[in-house]
Amino acid sequence: MGLIIFIVLASAAAVGWLIYTYFLSPLASIPNAGVLAPVSRLLWEFPTEYQGKITLELPKLHQKLGPLVRIGPNQISFYSLDIYKTVHAPNSPFVKDPRVYNQFVQDGHPALFSITDTKEHAQRRRHMGILFNRSKVPALTEMMLEQIDKWVKCLGAAKGKGPIDLGPSCRALESDIVSTFAFGNAIGGIDALQNGDELAVIKENDLKSSKMPVYVNFPLAVDLWHSVATWIYRLSGWEVSSVTSSQRFDKWADSQLIATKDSEKAPRLSFLKVMAGPRVSEQSALSEAKEMLGPGTDTTSATLAHIIYALSFNQSFQVELVAELDASGWPTDMSALEAIPRLVASVKEGIRWTGAAAAMLPRIIPRGGYSLAGKHLPGGTMISSSPIWYLRDENAFPDPECYRPGRWLVQDKNEVTSRRDDYYIPFSKGASTCIGNHFAYLELFLSLSQMLKRYSIHPINTSCVDTPDHEAVLPPRREWVAAVPIDQLEVVLQERS
Repeated sequence: MGLIIFIVLASAAAVGWLIYTYFLSPLASIPNAGVLAPVSRLLWEFPTEYQGKITLELPKLHQKLGPLVRIGPNQISFYSLDIYKTVHAPNSPFVKDPRVYNQFVQDGHPALFSITDTKEHAQRRRHMGILFNRSKVPALTEMMLEQIDKWVKCLGAAKGKGPIDLGPSCRALESDIVSTFAFGNAIGGIDALQNGDELAVIKENDLKSSKMPVYVNFPLAVDLWHSVATWIYRLSGWEVSSVTSSQRFDKWADSQLIATKDSEKAPRLSFLKVMAGPRVSEQSALSEAKEMLGPGTDTTSATLAHIIYALSFNQSFQVELVAELDASGWPTDMSALEAIPRLVASVKEGIRWTGAAAAMLPRIIPRGGYSLAGKHLPGGTMISSSPIWYLRDENAFPDPECYRPGRWLVQDKNEVTSRRDDYYIPFSKGASTCIGNHFAYLELFLSLSQMLKRYSIHPINTSCVDTPDHEAVLPPRREWVAAVPIDQLEVVLQERS
């Protein structure tokens, strides 16, 4: 009898919930991404995101359904640059969603990306500006060039063995640049590449991007798995690579912090050396440095790989770019690099075309609610949008799937260029603008120019190139926190005479 009553009550509750979420909810008037989206985020949002398709599918749905689409009982996706500017404006009342951003916290100490409190975020950003501001970044040129020179030589040894796989090759470079900046010493990505391998922590860090939907939706299960994996290792010695590589990285990072405090062993200028102690706590600085290795490696390396891949097809532009670099004396000064039109165009188009930072950056509607696109959304509603959607907007970037650096060579101020510049938001906007944007530009300018100084780049399959100015089309991919190509991006390098 008790079981029957329970079943009846449970069924009534389920029916009541379905009636509410489909017909009575304040979000009921907003079009649904899928028929089950209003029931649970686990029935549409999670499986679509887990497959790496959510940021690929939602723009298509927005074209059909409008600027607001419901992706969960309390989750809304938006595609509107005006809304994006409102949500990410300075002093915006829309705060980061802790459910998502807490999964990026390192060792209980939030870093800039994962800090959800607006005042704490602003204070941390001010402290970090002494290293990341445009006026300060050029001081890092020598450090970057040291790793780039080593990488260029490594590619010279690898090219004799066949095509260059750009994904792991560029990750190796960026991991060593970022780790040298963050900790004072390179983590060894290029050394591993020279040995024909990829550093485990970098490989696992790349894979973690694809697992982030699980981390966000099932945090307790993930914590339990890590605990079980640790005990299995202690009892049997059997390693779970995702856990043990992370533990080794933690141990390495801790050793770098200890070295920083030793005046005799202290590395050169590094984030840890400047920030730990006087500006933020040692553990917060360590968490900040560790978090840099993720987005700093994934996004910039993917962008560099895509630029090199695209230039292999467009031989005409590559020749013109090399001519401009040569005429400028192959500079390494940031201001001089920024004055080379085709270098800037190739990098900006590469950033736009790659759209490496695909995360949807969820925010929470403030208490009291807010009206967006003519709809009043109640306080507590989660809203999100990916900055890469605006980089692919056909109104701002005709043929967005094509790598077309020439679109950035047009400097005349008109409606077309104004829309182009307005929609170019790869580093987001407002207080959430990526603090490493100048750092990333310098990395890309130096890496690309120094590589072209020594090598010409060619596609592995010349039969698909019909003209010298052939435009590469964006390779098939999956998109999680970062975009990941399905196939390898390979090129052939030839020494310049």
